[in-house]
Amino acid sequence: MSSVRDWRVTIVPWADRRLWFIQARRGRRVVWGVVYDAGDPDSVALARRAIATLRAAGADCSALPAVLPGASPGA
Repeated sequence: MSSVRDWRVTIVPWADRRLWFIQARRGRRVVWGVVYDAGDPDSVALARRAIATLRAAGADCSALPAVLPGASPGA
């Protein structure tokens, strides 16, 4: 089993750019993922918590943008 420290986290568009996929990869394999709805403040909040948890666990989140793609400023 791999360590979370071996995971590289990225965000890619899913469907119509309202939905986004946060994925953690080890090499070419996706080992964890979650889709969030950029137009839903609760979904965006859960995505931010998921990223914070991954960072705290030591996953490589260096490729993530400072602001979640598609999320409105108030979300």
